[in-house]
Amino acid sequence: MEPKDTLQYEIYLLDAICRGLQATLNVDKIIHIVLTGLTAGASLGFSRAAIFFINESGILHGGRGIGPYDQNEAEKIWADLTSSEATLEEMFENSHRKTLESQRFPVEIKSVRYELAKLPVNSPLRKVIYDNEIILLKGDERFLVPEEFHWFVRHATQVVVAPITISGKISAVVFADNAFHYKDITPGMISFLSIVLNHTGLALSNAFAYESTRHNLEQVQQLNEKLRQVQEELLACERFAAAGRISTYLAHEIRNPLATIGGFARQILEIAREKHTDPRIARNAKIVVNEVRRLELVLNNLLRFSFKQPAKKQNIHLLSFLNELMEVLSISIEDNGIHLNLDIPQHIHIYADSVQLSEVFYNLIHNAIESMKHGDYLTISAGEENGYVWVEIADTGYGIPPDVLEQLFKPFFTTKSHGIGLGLHLVKTIIEENHGGKIEVDSRVNRGTKIRFTIPKKEVGSEKNTAD
Repeated sequence: MEPKDTLQYEIYLLDAICRGLQATLNVDKIIHIVLTGLTAGASLGFSRAAIFFINESGILHGGRGIGPYDQNEAEKIWADLTSSEATLEEMFENSHRKTLESQRFPVEIKSVRYELAKLPVNSPLRKVIYDNEIILLKGDERFLVPEEFHWFVRHATQVVVAPITISGKISAVVFADNAFHYKDITPGMISFLSIVLNHTGLALSNAFAYESTRHNLEQVQQLNEKLRQVQEELLACERFAAAGRISTYLAHEIRNPLATIGGFARQILEIAREKHTDPRIARNAKIVVNEVRRLELVLNNLLRFSFKQPAKKQNIHLLSFLNELMEVLSISIEDNGIHLNLDIPQHIHIYADSVQLSEVFYNLIHNAIESMKHGDYLTISAGEENGYVWVEIADTGYGIPPDVLEQLFKPFFTTKSHGIGLGLHLVKTIIEENHGGKIEVDSRVNRGTKIRFTIPKKEVGSEKNTAD
């Protein structure tokens, strides 16, 4: 190659390398561009190049290299380069980086690790790192580098070792040689290398600063998310405390009068049935009983939410239990024109706290009724499977949107204009925490909702269930 052509190629090469370095903040790509640029074309004379980083502990490690390991590889690589029509810019892309890194030379480079504190006083590597100089080693001088690099330098007659300054500090070292073709490394090539490594240091400084900023931003985002969660927890704690105060007040001020109203309403209902009086009297008394039950449930939800109560479990005949509960709910079911279907086998018994189980069914059935229109169907079915009793409450109502479904069991979450959003949270607590069961929801908008819960047939470790 003529001197003029060589100069033009070096200018083109330097321009391509600098443009490539300016166009990325990716550390891996910066290294790939530099190593590819130093070993591309015959004019520079570098056969192989490798970069090693220096960590805070003074360890030379993290090597990355490009080049042939032996003569056979060298001949093949040079033949491939000669026949290749790829431009330098195309070679800078990462498309073939993985292939290059899998070759023997880069693999061996990765394994090199050296503690700089062990460097002898006369070591050229010490001069490079601590005096910030570029060193050219010729002949036997190349074996003055640490023994860990001898396998590398023995294939060349000349090796240049140069520092890279990153953010004002020598943080990396480059080795480049003339292995296998043995062309002299000229002062011009060293000057060229110096210019490239100056740009490399700036590019790596920017890349590391970007990585640090991105990492800090991610940490800030994580901290913001944790702060948001803590704020939600604090808000929940405030609500819990408020619920505790409210429930205590309600317990003292409402419960006794409510029990009295319910008692008198039930007496009126019994008298009306016995005397066969005006059916409107029995119906109205039943409405009062139903509404008192609903208010008692709200009060119980608040009390149970504030003060966790253990479950007093017993064997409950499920069909009888539901038939009794349906007497209270039948008015709401009839008034809304809901078709009820109980599919409960006669033999099914469930081992549970009757009061808490009543709250579970009342909440789930009441919610189902509110989600249905006149003529819809409500089906309650049950069965036994693998030591569990399962119960499914299925309606053909409006269904639950996915965004609501995700928050369905959270305390104080409600989409209703009335209520405080504790019912379903307490249902989940009763089923899963108090009874060791599980509750699942499957809902489709405009198609209906299925809520299925399971409860163990008997308590774990007990020999037999408590008698009914």
